[in-house]
Amino acid sequence: MIRSSMQISPRWRQALLLFALLASIAASYWVEHAGAEPAETVEAVARNVPAAPVEVPDAAGEDEPLDLGRLTRRELAGTDIDAFRAKSWYVPPPPPPPEPPEEPAAPPLPFQYMGKTEEADGGKTVVYLVHGNEFHAVSPGEEFAGAYRLERVEQAALVIHYLPLSIDQNLPIATGE
Repeated sequence: MIRSSMQISPRWRQALLLFALLASIAASYWVEHAGAEPAETVEAVARNVPAAPVEVPDAAGEDEPLDLGRLTRRELAGTDIDAFRAKSWYVPPPPPPPEPPEEPAAPPLPFQYMGKTEEADGGKTVVYLVHGNEFHAVSPGEEFAGAYRLERVEQAALVIHYLPLSIDQNLPIATGE
C-alpha cells in the first residue's frame, strides 16, 4: 500500500470542503441565470377551426347543488391497475391426497352346503353344494361354477378359493355330530 507523505490537517480539510461547496453553489447560480435570455413573446395564431359548442347552464340550474362525487370518482379502464387495492398473500393449502382404494374383496359365497360323502377307507370326499337351481358335487382341488375351487374340508367350514382375486373364503358347515 502506498501512503502519501503529505497529510492534510483537519482544519485545512474543512476549509477545502467549504471552498468546494461555495464554488458549486456559484456554478449552479451562474448556469441558471447567466445563460438565460429574456423570454420571447409568443402570439396566438387564429385559425378557421370551428369551436365545439359550449353548453351554458340555465339560470334554473344554479339552484341545484354540484355533484362533488363526480370530481373524485374515476372509472378504471381494463388496462388500469389499482395500485392501492388490497392484496392477499394467502395461498390455500393443497387438497388432501385421495384415499387409497380399498383392497378388492371377493363377493359373498352364493352356495349353500347340502352335505358330504366320504369313502369308507378315508379316501375321496365329495361335498354337495347348491346355488339357486344349480347343483355341484365337488371334491377338494376341483374347480366349479367357473370362479371357485374347493381347497379343503375342515370340521366346521369349507375353504373355498375365489379364483379371480385369489382369496380364500370359509363356508360354514352345520355339523350334526
